[in-house]
Amino acid sequence: QKILLHLCSSSPILLPETGPPVIHSGIKDLKVLKTTQSGFEGFIKDQFTTLPEVKDRCFATQVYCKWRYQRRDVDFEATWGTVRDIVLKKFAGPYDKGEYSPSVQKTLYDIQVMSLNQVPEIEEMEISLPNIHYFNIDMSKMGLINKEEVLLPLDNPYGKITGTVKRKLASRL
Repeated sequence: QKILLHLCSSSPILLPETGPPVIHSGIKDLKVLKTTQSGFEGFIKDQFTTLPEVKDRCFATQVYCKWRYQRRDVDFEATWGTVRDIVLKKFAGPYDKGEYSPSVQKTLYDIQVMSLNQVPEIEEMEISLPNIHYFNIDMSKMGLINKEEVLLPLDNPYGKITGTVKRKLASRL
């Protein structure tokens, strides 16, 4: 079973009645999980805030990332590979030390900014990261201590964090 669905070969090409074709590509169903170097902190708090800040938590999601090209003379395979590498780099970081994520929202935004900075062919990028929860299993009833080694995925409702960034249009003056 493939975790990455390479959308390049089946990406939609929209042919509007006027103007150039619109070409999209993307990554779908990329499942990622990290058990350290993730938190949820630094967010705005008000009378409706229910979540406390957390500096160490499990971060799991299933990446949906779609981008639109601003031109047609593109090496689609290389571009797709570059974006996939950026997603994994911003999520996990270097293998020997990782990369801290203060929130799903920050990681999503960092992926988009790095992608637009490194891939000039991309005009716009949309990312959706559902916040899939994993919690420690209480094993004390079995006389065992779980030192955050056995996690339970929950299927209850979760947040779906989405964002779209677009290049600034050039001035027409």
